[in-house]
Amino acid sequence: MLKRLLVMTFALFVAGHMWAAEDPFVGKWKLNASKSSFTGMQMKIEDLGGNKYRITSGGTSDTITADGTDQAASDGSTGSIAPDGPNAWKMVIKRNGKVVSSMTHTLSADGSTQTIKGTGYKPDGSGSDFTVILKRVGGGSGWAGTWEDVKIEDNSSHELHIEQYQESGLTFKSPDYAATVSMNFDGKDYGESGPDASQDDAFSGKRVGAGPFELTFKIKGKVIENRKYSVSPDGKTLTITTQEVDQPRERVAVYDKL
Repeated sequence: MLKRLLVMTFALFVAGHMWAAEDPFVGKWKLNASKSSFTGMQMKIEDLGGNKYRITSGGTSDTITADGTDQAASDGSTGSIAPDGPNAWKMVIKRNGKVVSSMTHTLSADGSTQTIKGTGYKPDGSGSDFTVILKRVGGGSGWAGTWEDVKIEDNSSHELHIEQYQESGLTFKSPDYAATVSMNFDGKDYGESGPDASQDDAFSGKRVGAGPFELTFKIKGKVIENRKYSVSPDGKTLTITTQEVDQPRERVAVYDKL
């Protein structure tokens, strides 16, 4: 009996280390924007009067006065909005006191579309430009209404590095943003480290064997989105499918293995 238990224990030990060595998710991955789909996300803007607005999207809701001052947001960042004429807003988003993006929102003359042009900044100070076009899909006038993004142009690049963590967990690294999350798939919450990290953010995950897995992202304990990770049979493509709370569609990010 003892001999049998020793053999079984050794077999499990070997199998565990084989899983770690052959985990298909481990490696360096680069975003393939042409194969990805990020449009279809919605946000709702409510005009509360007195130059004050409530902006709701993906499980978060923030009220901000458009007076150009920095105001706290529910995700741990701060945002400011300054009117720039009757049909434009200048917006700046900061995290830990540093600007992470600045942009101008322009409302079309007929009020049917918004065009957002801006620059996102990485911790090293480098920036990349982006353009987002949104169409009105819900009632309201002026800025107020429900808006859906229909076109996104972003010249930034993004890599995701995945490494083994302990026996069966994974470490996720974003070298572009110096961000790291190390976690086991035990349902517990794990925080993120890095210059733009917030202590209110947490990730938890579940996985069976070495196959696909799911991660849940929370802010202050509230679920914001669920992500599903899968790798193609040939091991060359990583797909991350994200469903945000209260969003009608999923986002799909496709990465090629480097």
